[in-house]
Amino acid sequence: MRESKAGVLAYPNSNNLGDFIQSIAAAQWFEGPPLFLDREALHLYQGQKVKLFMNGWFMEAPKNWPPSEAIRPLFISFHLNPTAEKGLLKPEGISYLKKHQPIGCRDLYTQTILERHGIRAYFSGCLTLSLKRALFVNPNQKRKGILVVSPLERLLPTHTNTKKEGIKEALLSKIQSVKQPFKAKQYKQAMHLLQTYLAQAEDEIHYTSQLMDPKGYSEQERSKAALDLLKSIASAKMVVTSRIHTALPAVAFNTPVLFLADGLDHINQKSRLDGIDSFFYSLQSKDLKNKPFEIPKQKPVSSEILARFEKEITDFLNT
Repeated sequence: MRESKAGVLAYPNSNNLGDFIQSIAAAQWFEGPPLFLDREALHLYQGQKVKLFMNGWFMEAPKNWPPSEAIRPLFISFHLNPTAEKGLLKPEGISYLKKHQPIGCRDLYTQTILERHGIRAYFSGCLTLSLKRALFVNPNQKRKGILVVSPLERLLPTHTNTKKEGIKEALLSKIQSVKQPFKAKQYKQAMHLLQTYLAQAEDEIHYTSQLMDPKGYSEQERSKAALDLLKSIASAKMVVTSRIHTALPAVAFNTPVLFLADGLDHINQKSRLDGIDSFFYSLQSKDLKNKPFEIPKQKPVSSEILARFEKEITDFLNT
């Protein structure tokens, strides 16, 4: 019996437009408006049977795994972050993944971890690679300007959540306090190198961020901002970013992209890039020193990846 509802992951509390971009990439495969389900509360869903694309980063609350039996999942572009491995790969979680294997993994790290647990998996790449430029701009529109999206943000000093109490939290807070002056200097130096590099370009430079505070903007406003960001990426002559879900849509739109990998050395970040970084030109800000400006050559998206998206999704939606 075919299910009448189609589902897409939602991120009501996310400050990252990249999450919303992944939802847009999933929703494009449905003819009508899909049902949006909170990624962090899939275990609570009790409605009509729904088909749901499980694409993206999993997850902030691993205690809420596995999802409800009312959800029929398609695991494609799935990322299992090291921060959630222990929670998601408990016996019941492994059993759930085996029930719905093979698992299409967004990155090679996730594929390796799942295979170690006896789960059949393959590298699918990210569903955002299937985004079509013609859905966002006139394909004959002339590209213009260099779009710089959230460059080097991970180098910025961060503050530990002081609402939590305990020895671990106090230690982390102390460490962050010690690091802040160094990180502020590191960020300033990196930005100077980037701006000096871009100053050589003849095109107009536009700066924007992939982050929006959910306290100041509604979920609908953040979703619209994600759509507007995709339009800007599709219109640009070149994109510079440190954000995966700005870089990958650029690849999908054949927009040349320069990815700055500063601050992505920790396993929680490196795991997300494993395999994905082969799609775009990546370097560190220090590599920009004395480097002549150039628009990097863009690799086309693998036809094999796009063909597998088409097959897996079409088969899923038709059964």
